[in-house]
Amino acid sequence: MELSLASAKPSPRAAAAAAAAAAASSSLLSLRGRRRRVGVVCAAVSSGEEVFGGRRELAGVQPLVEALPPVARAVVELAVVAAAAAAGYVVGLRAGGTRTTALESSEVEAIASKYGVSTEDATFKAELCDLYGRFVFSLIHPGYEDLEGTEVETIIKFKKALGLNDIDAANVHMEIAKRIDRNAGVGQQQAFEKLIFVTNLVFRDAYEYLLPWKRLFGVHESQIDDVMRESAKSLYASLLKSIGRGLDIGTLIEVRRSQLAYKLSDEIAAEMFREHAKKLVEENISTALNNLNNRTQVVEEVKSILSFNGMLTVLSNFPGEERFVRGLGPITLGGDSDHEKRVEDLKMLYSAYAMEVLSDGHLNDDKLAALNQLRNIFGLAKYEAEAIITDVKARVFQTY
Repeated sequence: MELSLASAKPSPRAAAAAAAAAAASSSLLSLRGRRRRVGVVCAAVSSGEEVFGGRRELAGVQPLVEALPPVARAVVELAVVAAAAAAGYVVGLRAGGTRTTALESSEVEAIASKYGVSTEDATFKAELCDLYGRFVFSLIHPGYEDLEGTEVETIIKFKKALGLNDIDAANVHMEIAKRIDRNAGVGQQQAFEKLIFVTNLVFRDAYEYLLPWKRLFGVHESQIDDVMRESAKSLYASLLKSIGRGLDIGTLIEVRRSQLAYKLSDEIAAEMFREHAKKLVEENISTALNNLNNRTQVVEEVKSILSFNGMLTVLSNFPGEERFVRGLGPITLGGDSDHEKRVEDLKMLYSAYAMEVLSDGHLNDDKLAALNQLRNIFGLAKYEAEAIITDVKARVFQTY
């Protein structure tokens, strides 16, 4: 039987770590003077060595498997492959053909039980904790790299597949924290903060009694709150980039789920989305201002703004809107710190659009509604908009 591990196209760093888990399995049963009958083939062996180190004898595992039949000797290897599979990878089992399956930790437990290998053996568990620690550390290091947002889910799946309980896994996270020298520079401090964020989310509501940050590292609750908030904001800001003017429903739901997973407050998430929406509108405005001599282009940009704002308004009142990102609703640039500096530019665009919709000399309810919506978006006073419309009407009248 031949086992092979292939990537399911996760993020590069997560891929290296999980591929490394599979590569590590080839070293777990490296017994001297004995040819192994079960081989693990992994394209990223070098990644495995980076995370787990080179091939080595594991004293805690060898006595457990020395006297077992060949299939039982694969138990430890299968445990690690199962963990990699559960973390988002595919294990291909080839025996008289090819099939793809995701090996579950329960299956490994069944094999272990059948051949008398106890996954609760202290030394055996220590080896698994060591692998788990190397895996977690690889995802939060080096310090200068930003988190990608997939680390928590990947670690949870890896932990579950290895069969580690929360207490054992939490102790591993604390040991990792001890290895990070926060006085060695900004990079190490950032690595420590990333570990806090990821660890607290891995253990969710149990983190308060499982993770003694204050007792072991002098980190107070207020400092933890700051780390959690700022880390969540950084990840959420990256996610918001996936939301464009089309406002894809699936994306709005996924970003909302991620916000909840990051434990970012609704208030902060809503404010961040509103700022993101404003930036999209400002891009339209900049393009229009750069093409003032092309009224068609200006009008198209304004129409894009109106369409975007209209969808935001509709979705904010849509049934089940609690599933969507926070902050949906009409946009207004009024009140922004630089609004007064930009108001003349906004008036020019408002005038260009008014000239387009009033070019036939008629002002109906639909046109008036669009002009009122644009006035609110641009943050113009009612009297300012009315003055512009009056001026446009006069110019249109002169052309007839």
